[in-house]
Amino acid sequence: MIINYFIYLCLTAVIIFISKKKQLLPNYSGEKHQSFVNQKKIPLIGGFILLSPLAFIFFKDNIVFLLTAFIIFFVGFLSDAKILSSAKMRIIYQFIIVFIFVLFLKVEVIPTRIDFVDKIFEIKILSFVFTCFCLLILINGANFIDGLNGLLLGYFLIILFVLHKLSLIYYLGLDLHDIHFLFFVIISLLFLNYLNILFLGDGGSYTIGFILGVFLIFIYNSQNHISPLFVILLLWYPCFENLFSIIRKNKFKNSPIHADNRHLHQLLYFYLSKKLKKSDLVTNNLSSVLINTFNFATFIIGSNYIYSTMSLIIIVVINILIYFLSYNYLFNFRFSKKY
Repeated sequence: MIINYFIYLCLTAVIIFISKKKQLLPNYSGEKHQSFVNQKKIPLIGGFILLSPLAFIFFKDNIVFLLTAFIIFFVGFLSDAKILSSAKMRIIYQFIIVFIFVLFLKVEVIPTRIDFVDKIFEIKILSFVFTCFCLLILINGANFIDGLNGLLLGYFLIILFVLHKLSLIYYLGLDLHDIHFLFFVIISLLFLNYLNILFLGDGGSYTIGFILGVFLIFIYNSQNHISPLFVILLLWYPCFENLFSIIRKNKFKNSPIHADNRHLHQLLYFYLSKKLKKSDLVTNNLSSVLINTFNFATFIIGSNYIYSTMSLIIIVVINILIYFLSYNYLFNFRFSKKY
């Protein structure tokens, strides 16, 4: 197994070297929303580096999953390369890809434990459409929160840790070596991301969102005595960030598919930059650590109540209330006359 780690590290070093030398897929291209946190040209190659070990882990038994992850990544890659600039077209392509995947493998989020909803989902096509919708919300929500160093990768790592702690990760059919290798990959990418050596890009964030969603659907369908609210708790932040952004943009008469710099993590970054007056890198990393620390704490609490729907509802509601209160305070601070 050591040879796999060595090959991965060598491949990572080569990709970073080439991308730096050739200035491939630079992060900053002058768009308005990019100027809020980081204007340095950091290569968007995290997705490339993530996919290589995924191919090794899932090739034998999950070729359809692996192929779909590659296609999802490719849509994001085209966005990073400024070839597919239309957000509307990216969503359309995502829907087609995910819907084919859901239909082919008959992936469903069942049971929901809401009687009338489960009754509706007895009509299979409605169940498949709902599953597709959930995955699209997560995929694009993951992209939304990938605006600070380590925020999405750290969130991914925390969920994997919780699944490992509860021994749920083994229901994915992975052996112990594969699990350790996956942790190693995420931790190494997280380290490089914190150092501003690489970013995930749309390709990487789309891929992680898809992987997380499919992982948790497979686990829940294998162990559906677990409350579905536990899955919702684990994914609440990127999904709620996406849904809240749609509502917020509609309120301000903006297109819900156009990027802006009013996400919670961006407002927190601005707040800390004014209060602490540290370097951009320190403020960036600290902002993501604070958000992930909060989520880690709520996941650990929730992991003690994975069978109790009511307890998990309370935790999710508290999270949303804290989000609203924090957002309101940070938004008012950001757009006060002083700044």
